[in-house]
Amino acid sequence: MHRVPSVMPSYHKRPLPPGCIAFSSEEGRAVFREALALGTMESFFPLVEQFHTQAEPAFCGLGTLVMVLNALEIDPGRAWKGPWRWFSEEQLDCCRSLDDVARDGITLTQLACLARCNGARADVSFAETSSLEALRAAVREATSRAKDDHVVVAYDRQTLDQTGSGHFSPVGGMHPDRDLALLLDVARFKYPPHWVPLEALHRAMLPVDPTSGRSRGFVTIRREHAVAPVAALHEADWAEVERFLRDLDGTDVLVLTGCLREGVSSTPPLLELLRRPDLPETVRQHLARLRAQATALDARPPPL
Repeated sequence: MHRVPSVMPSYHKRPLPPGCIAFSSEEGRAVFREALALGTMESFFPLVEQFHTQAEPAFCGLGTLVMVLNALEIDPGRAWKGPWRWFSEEQLDCCRSLDDVARDGITLTQLACLARCNGARADVSFAETSSLEALRAAVREATSRAKDDHVVVAYDRQTLDQTGSGHFSPVGGMHPDRDLALLLDVARFKYPPHWVPLEALHRAMLPVDPTSGRSRGFVTIRREHAVAPVAALHEADWAEVERFLRDLDGTDVLVLTGCLREGVSSTPPLLELLRRPDLPETVRQHLARLRAQATALDARPPPL
């Protein structure tokens, strides 16, 4: 028998715990057929076209966001390979350096910030201040409309009796009668897509993320721009930069500047651009507003 040599222990997949239903199992397929008939699998098709395996163990947030941005058909505005413009994880570095993300992952707020940088609207709901009913309503709405919006969930795997800790997944569908959500798990090397009870999923959002000090939760993401605003940062397209800044608030600024305080190796492109001496007056006005909002949220002045 051939054995794979390894210096450290290695694994090939994990079995799903009893509370989760594998998508390709007999029961999982039956749930899919029923949900399809109920009209709550509309988000499945654009997402499954972009189903993606995260490129690094800590890239679940980036891998999930790549799926969603491509499913929303947002143009990244910059090349991926050759002449092709397409979202990939290495492009999602406007809020934190990829080295930091590979080491620590990202928080719920940072995922939302990345989505906004790249042309989407992102509405964050923390489980600690939200409810199961709010999660259920958001998932029901997103899964009933094709391509309009998608729900990304951030949860603690251990609460679902899975291995690991914090994780992100896009929601690919819902069975409203059985109160199940379909998680298109981007850690495909570990778990297949699976159905989970919404009540259990909400419970898995409640543990505090040690990085942010807040609970996990969910983000509703929809297309805001045809082309990712962050693409303008590479060309100093001031009109596009102004539109981008108009969509930001003080919380986004804290996310962007927080990575500088933590000593990342490279300044995010947005901050490099906004420190230029030749900023148009309209851009300066937006920066003044964001500084005021950020200062109200954080006693430390933001380094913009």
